[in-house]
Amino acid sequence: VKFVWEINRLDFLPFLGLAYHLTGKNRYAEKILSTVAHWQQENPYLLGVNWTSGIELGLRVANLLWALSFLDKYKFSDADYQSLNSFILFHARHLYRYPSRYSSNNNHALAEAFGLFLCGVYFPHLKNSDKWLEFGQQTLERECLNQILPDGGSFEYSTTYLSFVFDFFLLYRHVCIRSGLEYSSGVDHRLKQACYFINSIMDRDGHVPNMGDQDSAVLVNFGLSNAENFISILNTGAVIFNEPELVREPVDLKTFMLTGETEIGQKSSFQSLNENSETESVLHKEIGLAVIRDRVGGQEVLFVGNAMPLGMAPLYAHGHLEALSFTLSVEGKEVFVDPGTYLYNSGGKWREYFRSTAAHNTLRLNGQDFSKQTGDFMFGKPYQITENLLEKADGKVCWRAGHNAYMKKSPFASVDRKTVWENENQVFRILDSVKGREQFFAELFFHFHPECRVKEKENGFEIAREGVEVFLETDAAMESDLLYGSTEPICGWYSPEFNKIMKSLSVRLYGTFDKTADLKTNIWLRFPDEHKNK
Repeated sequence: VKFVWEINRLDFLPFLGLAYHLTGKNRYAEKILSTVAHWQQENPYLLGVNWTSGIELGLRVANLLWALSFLDKYKFSDADYQSLNSFILFHARHLYRYPSRYSSNNNHALAEAFGLFLCGVYFPHLKNSDKWLEFGQQTLERECLNQILPDGGSFEYSTTYLSFVFDFFLLYRHVCIRSGLEYSSGVDHRLKQACYFINSIMDRDGHVPNMGDQDSAVLVNFGLSNAENFISILNTGAVIFNEPELVREPVDLKTFMLTGETEIGQKSSFQSLNENSETESVLHKEIGLAVIRDRVGGQEVLFVGNAMPLGMAPLYAHGHLEALSFTLSVEGKEVFVDPGTYLYNSGGKWREYFRSTAAHNTLRLNGQDFSKQTGDFMFGKPYQITENLLEKADGKVCWRAGHNAYMKKSPFASVDRKTVWENENQVFRILDSVKGREQFFAELFFHFHPECRVKEKENGFEIAREGVEVFLETDAAMESDLLYGSTEPICGWYSPEFNKIMKSLSVRLYGTFDKTADLKTNIWLRFPDEHKNK
């Protein structure tokens, strides 16, 4: 059903509007209007799947109104006005009558509120438009403080959903300014914090770790993917908040349309670190991510440690079982990755795998997930993060994190991970400590970007990608498998965006231990020949 919904968001309409604006040719405007009329004929109110989810109505309204904003010189007919008013009236009445609440008070509620807000602003002559405007604005103002955490992360505990959620508040702010409506300072504050957060977890080539669910959604289609939109967010934030350190070139169409700026300065965030500078480290306490950024041999190293809660209670719908996992990017090349999402509804074994413990760079005991998956968007009892600290001393950075996922089930054990970054030795030292009450079977998983080449060596694995070399030194007490596109068990897969999947390489380490164990793994960074002096 998601593929039907996606087309019916009508996100191609803004491009028709832009084409009319640039060329003045009526056929582009006429196509928008004929599409709206035809859509209503094929989708009578409450008939069919296009009326079953409020988020779809809100996004449909947003794309239509952005398209109409380009038609300022077009002469509408009476039939055009009737069609547009009818379309808006049915959508707004439905959104106002059936808002998402409780476990659906997430990005779905934002889409509905934003659609109502737009209807109230731009169709004030329709009955109850004042109520639509009030409801939409109150919801957006309130939810901005809820759905963007104080540290700038997403309260659904998904990095990629932040790209989607951010735009609701960014475009809400834009419409308020253009329409002379007041909005609270809290909106600006949370948007700015989100920009800082995104900037801290983005590598030099614009990659953001893909943690939690991803459905590749965008609000209004400005020609950017969900992932590409992160760079646009930082460029736009650099302008509206006068923060040049956020600049990521080049300027895209969305930033230009929202700010009017074609050049917004030079990159500075990547040039602030040189070989002699201190390591940058930051702990985002609310969302639970630890960031270590450094330079070795002139190349950027970016480690993001994950101690996020399972997801948004009570269903934990977009959460993944990824506690204590991490990603690692070197010189803008993703090496250790989160494999992504692939599918949602009816994803079957694939939905189960991509959310599972085994699909993340972390430790699994006795073949059991951290929490039972009870549906495509539900988990059983969640685990709790017991520790999440980031410390810096003696030129080293140490991330400590733990969870209680196995405390109430076999092997009734605590699990803690300690990761130490040593710039001098160019190594991440990972220590996984398990303290239980019975013998247990342990598995460590490491997943690599599809462009990585992985070779097994005597005491570990050599990983190479486009001039970047990394060596994964494994614990001598563990045996190993190198898996590529495996289906039994499912492992060695990567999903760059929704509904896309490709084979990749994964390492599985395993062994049986008696009650307690300290498992040591080292990740050595080896750079091109001129830097191979360690």
